[in-house]
Amino acid sequence: MKPTVEVFNATTEELLQSVEVPSVFIDQLAALMGWSKPEDFCFGYDLSPQQIKIIEEWTRTTLDGDNRIIQIVCLE
Repeated sequence: MKPTVEVFNATTEELLQSVEVPSVFIDQLAALMGWSKPEDFCFGYDLSPQQIKIIEEWTRTTLDGDNRIIQIVCLE
């Protein structure tokens, strides 16, 4: 399982960026997202500004910007 943040253009829905969350942050990610069951990892979720800021720190990547949809999904 690879938790991945996907950033889309809100107008065109084009994928602009994809960033994997490092595996060392899996437990912190589960707490941040409020995930308590294994199946919680299986869905896509919109991220709040606070969640985005924390994940940016973990990944050392800028995700936020104008006209963006930012979601997290778990890929296998």
